[in-house]
Amino acid sequence: MKKTKTILAGAFIASTIVLGACNTDTEVDEPAPEDATTEEDSAMGDDTEDDNMMDDDTDTDDDMGEDTDEMFEDEEPATTAFGFSSFELSVNYDEMGDNYDVNYEHDTDEVTAEIDDSVNDTQLEGDEAYTELEGTFEQLELDSSMSEEEIIDAVVEGFGLDPNYDSLELTIMFDDGTELDIEHSQDDEM
Repeated sequence: MKKTKTILAGAFIASTIVLGACNTDTEVDEPAPEDATTEEDSAMGDDTEDDNMMDDDTDTDDDMGEDTDEMFEDEEPATTAFGFSSFELSVNYDEMGDNYDVNYEHDTDEVTAEIDDSVNDTQLEGDEAYTELEGTFEQLELDSSMSEEEIIDAVVEGFGLDPNYDSLELTIMFDDGTELDIEHSQDDEM
C-alpha cells in the first residue's frame, strides 16, 4: 500500500512538471518590469478604510470621495515598457513568397508575443518571442507624434527587414490611446 502511494505521488509530481513545461501558447511568463502588473496597481485602496471606521460619521463623505478616486486610478491602463500596448506587423515579400509577421499584445492581465518569420524560417512564441522583440522595441523608440514615414523607416531598420517588400501593414495602439494603422506598398511610391 505504501509503495502504491509513493508511485502515485511520483507520477503526479512528474506529470505536473511535464505539463508545466509544455507552455505552447503565446503568453509571456516574464515580461519587462514595466509590462508586469504590480500588486499596487491591482489594490483597491489602502489601510485608511480601517482608520476611517474609528472616526465619527462627519468624515465619511470625504472618505467616500477618496475611495472613489482610488478606484478610478486603479482602472487606468498600466504604462507599458515600450510606449504601446499592441503592435501588429505584417510584411509581405511577393517575389519571394515570404512573410514576416509580429504580434505583441499587452493586456492588464497578460502579455503575448509571437513572431512568424518565413523569410528566415523562424517561428517564436511566448517568452522566446518576447525576448527577441524586447531589444528591437526598445531601440525603435516609437511614439504617436511620429509621421507614418518615420515609423515605417524605424520599423524596417529596427527589425532588419529588406526594404524591397511588396507590402507592409502595421497597427499600433499607443499608451496615450492613439491607434495608428499603416498600409504601405512599393506601388504607393510610384
